[in-house]
Amino acid sequence: MSKVRAARRAFRWTRWLILALLLPVLLLAAFGQWWLLPRLNDYRDDLAGALRDHLHLPVRIETVTAAREGWRLSLWLRGVSLRDPDSDAVLVNFSRALVNLDLWRSARERRPVIEDLRLDGANLILESGLEGMPRLRTAADSTAANGDSALPLPELARWLFDLRRLVIVGDHLTVRRPDGGELRFPHPFLKLQETPQGRRLTVTVEWPDRRDGQIQFAIEPPDDSLAADESDATGWRVEGRIEFEDGTDRTVAHPRFELIGTDGRWRGRAWGMRVQEAWSWVMPWLDEPARRWLEPLAPRGEVPEIAWQTDAGAWTVTARLREMAWRPAHGLPGFGNLSGVLELTPEGGHIVLDSRRTEVDTGGLLRAPVTLDTLAGIVNWERDATGLRFASPGLELANADLDARVWGEVTLPDTGETLLDLRTEYREVQVEQAWRYLPAAVMYPAAVAWLDGALVGGRVISGEGVLRGPAHAFPFDRDEGLFETRFQVEDAVLDYASGWPKLEGLGAEVTFRNRGLRIEASAGRLRDAGLRNLTAGIDDLENAVVRVEGRASGPGASMWRALQESPVGRDWDALPELRIDGASTLDLDLTVPLDGRPTQVRGQVELSDNRVSLPAWTVDLAAVRGAVRFTESGLDARDVQARWRGAPLRLDLGLAGPEGRRELRIRVWGRLGLPALLGESAGALARFVEGDSDWEALLTVPIVGRARRDPAPPLTLELSSNLRGIAVRLPAPLGKAAAETRPLRAGLRPVDSRGEALEMTLEYGEGTRAALEWVDFASDPRFVRGELRVNAGAARLPESPGLTIVADLPRWELSLPAGVSAADEGGAVPSAPNPLAGLHRLDGRIGELVVGNQSFPRVTLAATRQEGGMRIELDSARLGGRITVPDAPTPQHPLNAALHRVYLRSEAPPALPAPRAVASGPLDPRRWPPLVLTVLDLRRDEAELGRLRLIAMPLADGIRLADLSLDADRRQIEAAGEWRWTDRGPVSRLRATLEARSLREALTVFGYPDLGIARGETQAELTAEWAAAPTDFTVEGLEGALKFQVGPGQLLEVKPGLGRMVGLFNVQNLLRRLNLDFSDLFQPGTSFDRVAGEFAFGRGQAETTDLTIEAPAARIEIQGRIGLRARDYDQVITVTPRLGGTLPVAGALAGGPAVGAAVFVAERLLQKGIENVTRHQYALTGSWDEPVLERLDEPSP
Repeated sequence: MSKVRAARRAFRWTRWLILALLLPVLLLAAFGQWWLLPRLNDYRDDLAGALRDHLHLPVRIETVTAAREGWRLSLWLRGVSLRDPDSDAVLVNFSRALVNLDLWRSARERRPVIEDLRLDGANLILESGLEGMPRLRTAADSTAANGDSALPLPELARWLFDLRRLVIVGDHLTVRRPDGGELRFPHPFLKLQETPQGRRLTVTVEWPDRRDGQIQFAIEPPDDSLAADESDATGWRVEGRIEFEDGTDRTVAHPRFELIGTDGRWRGRAWGMRVQEAWSWVMPWLDEPARRWLEPLAPRGEVPEIAWQTDAGAWTVTARLREMAWRPAHGLPGFGNLSGVLELTPEGGHIVLDSRRTEVDTGGLLRAPVTLDTLAGIVNWERDATGLRFASPGLELANADLDARVWGEVTLPDTGETLLDLRTEYREVQVEQAWRYLPAAVMYPAAVAWLDGALVGGRVISGEGVLRGPAHAFPFDRDEGLFETRFQVEDAVLDYASGWPKLEGLGAEVTFRNRGLRIEASAGRLRDAGLRNLTAGIDDLENAVVRVEGRASGPGASMWRALQESPVGRDWDALPELRIDGASTLDLDLTVPLDGRPTQVRGQVELSDNRVSLPAWTVDLAAVRGAVRFTESGLDARDVQARWRGAPLRLDLGLAGPEGRRELRIRVWGRLGLPALLGESAGALARFVEGDSDWEALLTVPIVGRARRDPAPPLTLELSSNLRGIAVRLPAPLGKAAAETRPLRAGLRPVDSRGEALEMTLEYGEGTRAALEWVDFASDPRFVRGELRVNAGAARLPESPGLTIVADLPRWELSLPAGVSAADEGGAVPSAPNPLAGLHRLDGRIGELVVGNQSFPRVTLAATRQEGGMRIELDSARLGGRITVPDAPTPQHPLNAALHRVYLRSEAPPALPAPRAVASGPLDPRRWPPLVLTVLDLRRDEAELGRLRLIAMPLADGIRLADLSLDADRRQIEAAGEWRWTDRGPVSRLRATLEARSLREALTVFGYPDLGIARGETQAELTAEWAAAPTDFTVEGLEGALKFQVGPGQLLEVKPGLGRMVGLFNVQNLLRRLNLDFSDLFQPGTSFDRVAGEFAFGRGQAETTDLTIEAPAARIEIQGRIGLRARDYDQVITVTPRLGGTLPVAGALAGGPAVGAAVFVAERLLQKGIENVTRHQYALTGSWDEPVLERLDEPSP
């Protein structure tokens, strides 16, 4: 521990000793400074000499002051000027200088020796001198007696690098351009120092105009630079860096550069340059026109490397560019993300581009920048006396939308506007992206919007374009230049007008020329129709009007649907659904102004053997030929040919009426028969109406103010014909002959504004009028109410539902209902509608009612509806009673005819001039309703036939005559039977019995009331079948048997035509066929005992084996046949006289034709004296009109 304390004490004593020794020295120095510094101005010349030795130039100093910097003594010199050694002219003025002296050398050498020198406060000017040699001088100031003298840069370099050390800090460095402009760099700093490699001059300047950043470079001369030729740059080396700051003192870029002199040339390189910073540094160096032109470009990007070299006044700059970009200006597009190599020379330059994802900005010419996946090629430029010219042999550019090549020239004259001469070829362009490449800035906005919506699909196979002319005049409205691009597209889609169907699958050539657009399609589709000769275009995209013309051929349904769904079809919304089968042609001329003016449309649809149907109206037209023309406000067709249900028609149609009340009018002409006019409904009238006639119809359909696509809009129909050629087989006054002319007019119109019901009016001839109301007329017509008047004034719609008939007819012939047609035979029986089901009331006065062969004069008919049916009251002198007709007759509620009186007449009514109605086929029993007929008082002429009752009930295949009776006091007839429908047609079966107290009573029923025969009680039984309706009974077709027996009677009076008794056996007037007359054989009072026998009917024959006539005078037996169809005889007649008696055989004639033959034989025998003959046989042959009687044997003994 003692050693440590000793060491510390020794250190303290040594420290105090040193301080004691230094204190006198410091006091001496302080005294010297106090004495010497105030007197330094007296040593200015000495200091100037020291500076002259240090700077190798004469120096003048205005004042000198001293200052201590630590232990160093520094001198501040004011007003320091460097002088030309020859002329003493001021080379450079500095406001101050800082000198550090080497005190030990100064003391040793007894003169001021300068260790460091810094010159401050000079305003330096760098400008071009004689012959373009740069020179440096200071700005003239008032202190300079002879102005300033400039120092050329070579001399300045030799002077500087002859020194050892020097620091110059200027206030400003002003660089003057040849055009008179200048740049002021604040605080230039130069530092000359010695390094192991030699002397080095470091220069630092800040950016002018308060820009952030600085430039720093170092210059190293060759060892022999001071002796080298001024023009020889060999050995010189300049290297440096540039700092760019972002305004927050943060360095954002620091590119480096170097410059080396070799063999009299300068070569240089730079690395890490960013264009935007370099641009801000370069811009001040440019003249004002260049700055104004270049400043809007605002380039940016990276220049990884720049290389340049100079040689004998020529220079070359080569720069590698990356992600370069500049804004559009002066009619030139802007680019982003350009990469390539740039080369500049005094005469011009070129750039070789190889870019990816390049963005092209046309400065608003296009609506959005375009991104190119690749951009490659070369662009050359050169300057001549008139301006700058850019040219390219070809730029290849591509993206997902297109693949193109562009070449041509762009000239930027020193005065005037930019001139363009560019061409392009492109391929594989996606049409739906074409909006990106439209020059929207020079197009009418509506045209831009149209092109946006119109070009919606397709692919450009190839195309070419040209842009030639002054850029400011684009798109060359006054033909200052030419902009044209022409390309071929395939599978394109053109949505040319709102609401119109798109054009698809287009193969077309599209041409943009200046402001015009034209599309010429060679192929395409409108829906599923093919296109031909299609052109679409806009003459001026500024005042855009779209014009589309073309022809489409294809399914007519597509043509119609295209029109319906178009804006033209808005006036057709109320039309019913229309179907068109077959091929049609659509010609369209469409003009669509894009400024809001109305669209103009012209076109036509050509129909060629098409089928046109309106399902809502069950209209079906075949073989339609003609043209339907249309405009934006109209529809028109003339003389369209068609076939309606096989009959030819002609049609005219058109839209008519003022705006807001438009209607479609269709006029139709044709010669039609009932089937063509009414279709299936004609079947019910076919047996009454026959033939065809000329018809004219006018159909009017309102098309405004209705719900869209109303399936069956209201309509108005007018139908007329003179009916020449049509025979109406109805009773007068409705019937007419085919050659007769009778006007028929029918009308159909809405009952009210809603159009749910239609009123049909009919005018037929002079006196028939009808007013009928229908609903759902087009699809499922249902009758609501109506009135029919015949010779009873005008018809009006009644208040009550149903049909009201008021008729005053001079004559009416009631026919039996028609049977089924041949087409229906063997098939299902259609339900027969009840003709009275819709009848509400009937008031009729008939001058003569004809039913069958009976006529009833002055009949009053009144029908009123009651619950479930109609009640008909009939009243006349010979016909009266009530008929109840249920709406749906059933066996429980049959059709009931309860007649008080029916008085028949034997004489038939006279025939009408007009032909009677004929049935279209045999009567069908399946159509007959259940029927109950009662006649309380049935008479024939003056004969009272009694009470008639008939009950007919339906069967599955016909009707059953359950009860048929005719009752009187002295006669009764009972019958039953069937009327059926079989595979062979109708079949009738009848079983009847007759009981009468006298033959006269029996024959009265069959129309022979007064034959002069007394007594003769009669019984008869008939079983018969025939292949026809009961009303179509004929003995020729009869199958069955007749048994009869007549008791004793007496012939009171012999009249011609006694053979009419045969009518008992031939209900269809067999008497007329035989026409026998025995008036000269029988005398009044002759009697007979019995007449009996049986006939078998079949195959057109009537055969008997036991017909016997018993009389007091003789017995007559007849065997054989009578040909009912051949009208001949084949019989054997045996006569056995009763001896001693007369021949009162009048009663025997009741046997029919055979008895007539016997009477004929007896007449011959009596003439020869038959009293002595006991038995004779005869053969009766021949026809009914010429019978032949031959004797078969001699009389028996």
